[in-house]
Amino acid sequence: MLKLKDLDNLDDGGLWEKLKKESEVGTHDESQRQNKLYVMVLLGFIDYCARKKKKMIVEKKGIKRRFRTGFGSKSPSVEEENEDYWIREQKKQKTSDGKKQKPGSGKKQKQKHKTGSEKKQNQRKGTDPFTELTALGLEPPPDMPQAFKNRIENLGGTDIKLVTQKFIKPTDLNPGHNRLSMTLKQVRSKFLSEAEDEKLKNNQGMDVILVEPCLEVSRVHLTKWLIGGSFAYVFKTQWNQIVRNNADTLKPEAVVQIWSFRVGPESQLGFAMIKVKDAKEVSEIN
Repeated sequence: MLKLKDLDNLDDGGLWEKLKKESEVGTHDESQRQNKLYVMVLLGFIDYCARKKKKMIVEKKGIKRRFRTGFGSKSPSVEEENEDYWIREQKKQKTSDGKKQKPGSGKKQKQKHKTGSEKKQNQRKGTDPFTELTALGLEPPPDMPQAFKNRIENLGGTDIKLVTQKFIKPTDLNPGHNRLSMTLKQVRSKFLSEAEDEKLKNNQGMDVILVEPCLEVSRVHLTKWLIGGSFAYVFKTQWNQIVRNNADTLKPEAVVQIWSFRVGPESQLGFAMIKVKDAKEVSEIN
């Protein structure tokens, strides 16, 4: 174990000798001088740690207080000061948290969950959606359920067409995006009139009817965006509310169909969104 006298031969440019002289100030015997030297060395070490790691293991104020009050048996030791500090911190944590939790554990779990979703999306990139949908038994696409046919009929809807069949992506459910995208590459039928198509090409959207998966009827704004180098039709504006209305249905990896229809003498455009395979079934097959 290194002793203080071993530092006498240290080539430090005279710093050790200077420290020894400072320890003689205010001390009356060798024992006090040695104790003062120990504390000065310890303080120097703590300062070094603070500069390097921005964190002090022992409270510097506590050590300084011990130095000022002398070195009698009644003065608290460094270990006692440190122990008291951690007891206080633990009490604070118990009071604020109510129960112990490993620091950062929640954050790591969220990160792990996020990584899992991204992993599934990365696996899907470069894979032909038709092949995946076929493996799920969704090619050819299943017909529209009777409940949705009845709902559209009650609205006066006609000319029903399947627009697309797609996997729900995390971006489709991200509140910050507030939109659902349908790439033009996966559109299966022409559902826009020439006037509507021209309107979207000129960056002019339109409000349309949407029959939600829960069979509620709402309105969304249909527009056309360039996303990731490809054009896509986009539902926006009220999309976050629709996601909340159908939280049990609209989940990442679920498969949905988008159908179009026309309403009334003015042939107003409407859509219906139908879940055909939930996320759990898709995960089990994959």
